[in-house]
Amino acid sequence: MKGQKMASWAAIAGILGGVAAIGGGLYAHSAAPVFGIPRFFGITSQYLSGVHVLIGLGVIMVIGGLLSFKWPSVGAIIVCVAAMAGLVYTFNRGQYRWTPLLYYWGAPWLFAWLCGIFAGYAAYLNVPQSSEKLSDARHAEGYEV
Repeated sequence: MKGQKMASWAAIAGILGGVAAIGGGLYAHSAAPVFGIPRFFGITSQYLSGVHVLIGLGVIMVIGGLLSFKWPSVGAIIVCVAAMAGLVYTFNRGQYRWTPLLYYWGAPWLFAWLCGIFAGYAAYLNVPQSSEKLSDARHAEGYEV
């Protein structure tokens, strides 16, 4: 497989993003156990605090990173969707309440971005490239130009 090295880099970036989110959640828990408003789009629960969301989405990102070893595109989609959910969660806090969350979500977003880039490049390397004659539909067999 030509893109296996890029798939490995995508997996490593996804796993590092998840570990960064989990580490940030554990650090936030040790610094301030009640971190963030426990609310997300009108849903209020004690499990929606900043710590729980960081750890939960970090676990999902690690799982997506592990899946990237076998299926780079699927794993990167899982990693990036979890990072986007964290992005929406961060900026759904209200005015100036999202600034502390940027500190904890910076590294997971960066690694999710890298995971998507590497997975896209792995997909590009794995797709067979067409010849010049077949790239134009007018040159298919049976048609005169």
